[in-house]
Amino acid sequence: MRPALILLSCALLSACTEPAAAPPDDLRARQEAACTATIAAHIHRPTTEITARWISQTGGIAKVETRDGNRLHLCDVDASGRVLGYTHPGA
Repeated sequence: MRPALILLSCALLSACTEPAAAPPDDLRARQEAACTATIAAHIHRPTTEITARWISQTGGIAKVETRDGNRLHLCDVDASGRVLGYTHPGA
């Protein structure tokens, strides 16, 4: 009986612990999605018409490239997935 109680206690404790930090790829996907949503709202087009590509990160701020057709947009996105701003290079 005691081993069952110990296992039950361990299971309950593990359910209460915080999840592990998101892997970098998940963070990149969230940053790409945030940039895509922001640019879609900016150009009044659906997100399905926009492609996104995570480019780099400096000082905790990611640079994400989005394209709608031939137009290029660059977003600065923080680790929480908030778009800090965007530019139109070459425009």
